[in-house]
Amino acid sequence: MTPRWPRRRKGDDEAVPAAFDNTVPAPRHGSAESQQVTVGDGGVGAGRDVSHNAFGQGSQVVDNRQTHIHHTPREVTWPLEVGTVPGLASAFQPRSALRDQVDAARAQGSAAVLTQVLSGGGGVGKSQLAAAYAGEALRDGTDLVLWASAVEVQQVVTLYAQAAVLVAAPGTTGADPERDARALLSWLATTNRRWLVVLDDITDPTAIRGWWPASRTGSGWVLATTRLHDASLTGNGRRRVRVDVYTPVEAASYLRTRLTDDEAGHLLDDTVDELATALGYLPLALGHAAAYMLNQDLTCTRYLKLYNDSSRRLHEVLPEAADADG
Repeated sequence: MTPRWPRRRKGDDEAVPAAFDNTVPAPRHGSAESQQVTVGDGGVGAGRDVSHNAFGQGSQVVDNRQTHIHHTPREVTWPLEVGTVPGLASAFQPRSALRDQVDAARAQGSAAVLTQVLSGGGGVGKSQLAAAYAGEALRDGTDLVLWASAVEVQQVVTLYAQAAVLVAAPGTTGADPERDARALLSWLATTNRRWLVVLDDITDPTAIRGWWPASRTGSGWVLATTRLHDASLTGNGRRRVRVDVYTPVEAASYLRTRLTDDEAGHLLDDTVDELATALGYLPLALGHAAAYMLNQDLTCTRYLKLYNDSSRRLHEVLPEAADADG
């Protein structure tokens, strides 16, 4: 708005409009004291800081000052667990021979990437083996153990972003999950701290392609589990370890340990090995069988009989001749 200046009448002083009359001394730096400004008729007054005031036609103020917000990461408390590492199943079998394969694959990896892909069908115990390694890493004081469900890649990105904030990875803002997730990958690649990342149940090799961690210092490694046998899951330092069913010894040991630990040793008999064979040594099937035996108080012999009966075909259970109503 253009200010209106009063006209000077005849007889008025030829002096300029009345000067400022500072009736109170200027306050000291940092003081909260007030300051009074007195302006005569036709004068212009301004506050004590005139750097942002403009007066007179065509006047303007351009403010080039910038505000800088400095993010100070909090102090990191090690070690860290990000995500939830599953507990081990009852009567978990160490699977020494399988672990030897995993350890051998890890020993053959380069310093740039140390990744083992546990590949096998459903129910063979891939996630349980990974959980055993993750639990050991936590007990050994590994600085970072991250467990991410990899069914959806966004779940991986979210866990990476959370971890980036917790480890104070450079470039982390806490506002952009994908950017923070990338910051974590950079941190993992260069840190000397020990870490383990588990990517559990990968279902889309293409989606996960850009999210494989690397360790250029050799201080970290990756375990992945999947039912897939896609070639894109291996290569570039990633090695496949095929996970199959229990060995006959492991399967029988599982049944004996599971029933005995639940004070149901009386359910064991001389058909335990036969039952393990009938169930194909599949960890998931053995777990279901043991639970049913415990709930129903069934011996191995009785359960085996029921299991074998269930293998009869429908026309044997309900023969056509028994259908009196057609």
